[in-house]
Amino acid sequence: MPGEATDRVWYVAYGSNLYEARFLAYLTGCGDDEPWGPHRGAADQSPPVTDRRVEVPHPVRFGGNSQRWGGGCCFCPVEPVPDGRLTPVGRAWLITVAQLADIATQENRLPVEAAAMPDRFPEPGSSVRVLDGLIDRLLTLPPMDGVPAVTLASTELPLIAPPAPRYRSVLAAGMAEMGMEHELIEAHLVDLDLS
Repeated sequence: MPGEATDRVWYVAYGSNLYEARFLAYLTGCGDDEPWGPHRGAADQSPPVTDRRVEVPHPVRFGGNSQRWGGGCCFCPVEPVPDGRLTPVGRAWLITVAQLADIATQENRLPVEAAAMPDRFPEPGSSVRVLDGLIDRLLTLPPMDGVPAVTLASTELPLIAPPAPRYRSVLAAGMAEMGMEHELIEAHLVDLDLS
């Protein structure tokens, strides 16, 4: 429940973290041979307990120029999805709070000590700044199965920019992995690209 201390959390991923192999790089680490580049992995390399397809009730979009991907990647603001936009697809991974800290810091290429994780997550719809970086906030979503749910968000979004083709293909692979049809995948990818 929100405001309650817990060790488990649903990390609601979007972007390239929809794709299982890419997401697991944050937990188990990987080398230069992966399309997403090297990752140190988490201190706790246990796999997620489970995962499920969900919606992200915030207007995720492509932006910036990622060194890792060579083009725009996905960012999430704290405001709700405006009229006329699709509600972005997400993938909720049931992990530990310590693993979430590792993921948040790796997203920003920072050591895990750089994250100041809260003792309790704020109420759904609220966010808390946990580190100095571009993806700097934990944004609380409604709990699932009595377990808190959060996504990673940004206080200040980078400029709108199109994604690199390989980044876009990883998103498509993640959506397909969750059973989405090609036409729906394309509709979501087009909606993320405001460039």
